[in-house]
Amino acid sequence: MYWRRDECVGCGREGRLMNDGRHLAGTQDSLDVVNNDVSRLRLLFVVLSFVGAGCARPAGVIFPPDDRAPVWPPPPDEPRIRWLGQLATDADLKPARSGWQAFADAIGGPARINSVSTPAGVAVSRDQRVFVTDPTLRCVHVFDLNARTYGAILDVDGAPLAVPADVAVDGPRIFISDSARRAIFEFDAGGRFVRTIGRDVLQRPIGVAAAAIEKQSGTRLYVVDAVLHACIVFDAAGGELFRFGRRGAGPGEFNVPTDVAVHRDIGVLVADTLNFRVQRFSHDGEFVGEFGARGDGAGDFAMPKGIAVDGAGRVYVADAQFENIQVFSSEGRLLLAIGHEGRGPGEFWLPNQLDIDDNQRLWAADAYNRRVQVFQILPEPPARIEASSAQMR
Repeated sequence: MYWRRDECVGCGREGRLMNDGRHLAGTQDSLDVVNNDVSRLRLLFVVLSFVGAGCARPAGVIFPPDDRAPVWPPPPDEPRIRWLGQLATDADLKPARSGWQAFADAIGGPARINSVSTPAGVAVSRDQRVFVTDPTLRCVHVFDLNARTYGAILDVDGAPLAVPADVAVDGPRIFISDSARRAIFEFDAGGRFVRTIGRDVLQRPIGVAAAAIEKQSGTRLYVVDAVLHACIVFDAAGGELFRFGRRGAGPGEFNVPTDVAVHRDIGVLVADTLNFRVQRFSHDGEFVGEFGARGDGAGDFAMPKGIAVDGAGRVYVADAQFENIQVFSSEGRLLLAIGHEGRGPGEFWLPNQLDIDDNQRLWAADAYNRRVQVFQILPEPPARIEASSAQMR
């Protein structure tokens, strides 16, 4: 029932009410109509309260158990890695919804969905926040798995992000590499900008890794630069400590490095993309060895992009042309291959950077599938598939 009060100057209590165009004169009649309307509104409120309560939805399980989820290696072998799920939009956080929120969605349409476009880098904090760089949207998505909330970092130091390439987390500190702005931006745990690192040093920073090195003071930040063909190391205050590497194909030389990982025991590993290999160094940049070669066989590389190391020292390498992730021992022996080209669970379309969290979950930025895929590394060590030429040399 649509009601409106006529505009009437000086009418006082003898004002008129209109109901579907029919005039009702008299104050008492008007009050009766208003009382009836209030009664109807109360009844409507009660009905909507029951409906809203029925539409309420508790928080869902983000990665529910699924016996049909892909595993690697496939049966009958003992599985070593299991697919858990994916993050593509904030709806994948499966937050709780009150009845009134559900009712508002039904009346006004669902809330805006925040989607990942082309994820490049990924990092997971100890408090279960997932940071995903997105060069297309020029932002860093922040998915809070505990609070079930979504946020985004859009600008820094008074200017928008340009090409956020990778992200690293070390305790409360967050580091974002921006290839176009030629710098690393540091944020605190609350998302507040702290400082700019490497503005006059870097040319095209891509992969970034942060780690506290034993017997060293504070955190070290390792950054690979695709134009400098080097790994630049900064101290906790953002000053350059040293660098290693130059353009070339020899030991310790690089040709467009794209990612770096740091492990307390193994040292530093660099995805040397256009040399089609992974190189290993000490924490101080001394060359230790390398594995991989250009080819299409097991343990070979076509375009190694992302790299990560799990708690047992196994090395995970995403290949953007093979559309898979290969798993190696710390010595460079091939153990396992995960995935192939496609859009389904455990399939990839231009996999990019990787991260492994404290729960031994492998996070993979699946760029052209517009998602981040998540895998559980099972407690047993990966079984060796076969002897491979991909050995540290």
